[in-house]
Amino acid sequence: MPYSDPTFDKQVENFILEHKFRNYIDIGAGAGKYGKMIKKILPKSRVVAIEANASYIKKFKLNSIYDRVYCSRIETFFDNKPDFKTDIAIIGDCLEHLKKSDGEDLINYLMYRSRYILIVFPSKYIQYSWRGHKLEAHMSVWSKYDFLAFEHHYYTKKFMNLVIIRGYIGDPESSYPQT
Repeated sequence: MPYSDPTFDKQVENFILEHKFRNYIDIGAGAGKYGKMIKKILPKSRVVAIEANASYIKKFKLNSIYDRVYCSRIETFFDNKPDFKTDIAIIGDCLEHLKKSDGEDLINYLMYRSRYILIVFPSKYIQYSWRGHKLEAHMSVWSKYDFLAFEHHYYTKKFMNLVIIRGYIGDPESSYPQT
């Protein structure tokens, strides 16, 4: 579904308020919840959306929410963008729609290109295609154990999970030139 569960909305809002970064990417934008949230908190921020379903871009008027909207599958979006970087990458109710290997590749790619990665995903929530949208089917299972290799915080409430991963940009232990 193009809608995200609200369980961790307040925690995500608080994180954005506490850090006040300038650049964001919303991966799997759906109905645009995170874009609206960020723009409400930080109206001058730059928020980019990646949404694979062209009908969602039109139906939810994503071009009026985000500074830039790309209609693309995330599995191939970064193939020609080796220099992409952002402060915060949000993967909200999207990771479970990817094959596990594609999700792992995405997280590893974003580690080098973001300060933080915020991931919201359900556990044991069965979902197939939704109203003819085959990309809505859940393809992979994730748990706290999938993030042990990263510096992170993990939260769970009922069937929803939030993981906040610290990326290499801005990490004092990384060899990335600090900004």
